[in-house]
Amino acid sequence: MHLPHKQSNLLTDLGMQLRESTGRLLSRLTPVGEPITLSKSQDLLATQTTEQVYLITQGQAYFRQGGKLVLRLDTGDLIGLSQALGLSGGQYGTDESLVLTPYSLAHLLELAAQSPTQCQEWTRHLVCASCFYRAALAQEIRAEFQPSAGFMHFSAGETIIQQGTEADRVYTLLEGKAEALCDGVKVGDIRADEIFGALAVFTRQRRMASVVAASDCTVLAVRKEEFIDLVDLQPQICVGLIEEMAAKINQLNAQMLALQSKA
Repeated sequence: MHLPHKQSNLLTDLGMQLRESTGRLLSRLTPVGEPITLSKSQDLLATQTTEQVYLITQGQAYFRQGGKLVLRLDTGDLIGLSQALGLSGGQYGTDESLVLTPYSLAHLLELAAQSPTQCQEWTRHLVCASCFYRAALAQEIRAEFQPSAGFMHFSAGETIIQQGTEADRVYTLLEGKAEALCDGVKVGDIRADEIFGALAVFTRQRRMASVVAASDCTVLAVRKEEFIDLVDLQPQICVGLIEEMAAKINQLNAQMLALQSKA
């Protein structure tokens, strides 16, 4: 199971865990029928019973949600579980010949209840599947989100953000170096790929510091409304911001200690 485009290492690992979990669960079960061979179809399970789940044993399938391609599935992946549980509004399809091996959902659930170990395996499988599908859908939403961001270029010495002004944009430094200045005193450095200017957006205050290009810089600017929408769609951005803010605080503490030792 993988996304139709580039995916993170975390999702790759999650997909591998899901396939391994499927293998362990089905290794104790016997198929309830002969393998089913299907040709090109936009709805693989339209004529199949919801009392069964299906292991892909040959070929590749895809999963669409709301008409959008969300996932691709390979040999060793299990399909039909969400439909059998009445949870899915999407459809599985294939563009090629596909072989599915049917297993009884009732037998699978009975197996999961046989021991704490099997119950744990089943729970792990459901959690992994849920996380993967949610991540896939979230990535599709993010792919559609196209903020009206603008590229800006600054020469060394030019001001990117002016202290005291309204916080109407969040910036990412793509190339070059910049410095943060509070009342004319340097309080930090900003390097390539770093997001800056977000704190004032979140606190709805005016800029607490200026940012000045220390070299020729290229910056990506995103309007605050669109940045907040982007954070809603990709909350892990906040983790990076918190880490960067923590590093800035540590840097300021070190500067204060250095000044106190000189006093």
